[in-house]
Amino acid sequence: MTFASGSHKLGYVSRKEISDESHTTLGQFIEAKHIPQVNYGAMTAGDATFHAGWTIHSAPGNPTDQMRKVMTIIYVADGTVIANPESKAQESDLNKWLPGLAPGDLAASPLNPLVYQADSK
Repeated sequence: MTFASGSHKLGYVSRKEISDESHTTLGQFIEAKHIPQVNYGAMTAGDATFHAGWTIHSAPGNPTDQMRKVMTIIYVADGTVIANPESKAQESDLNKWLPGLAPGDLAASPLNPLVYQADSK
């Protein structure tokens, strides 16, 4: 896994869906901005990485003929409101992960349960 150090501070930098084209475009962006990259090597079954959602990151292409299995968990703050989708990918994610909800609604659904609530004291 390779991470572009500090890229999370730049916010949302690409509206492209994950593809070879987006990989190339983001690579050019990282080079043009002189963003340092750190490679932590290959991950194996059971490994995990934790990073801010805006962090630009990548993995090398899959050299096997088997689908790579990945699990992603995204945490959002309680009370987060759904924004307007800015791409087809975001629109697809909204429909898939927040079914029946729309921009302006709270990002809360059976697929996105509250996992932590601070004491109200």
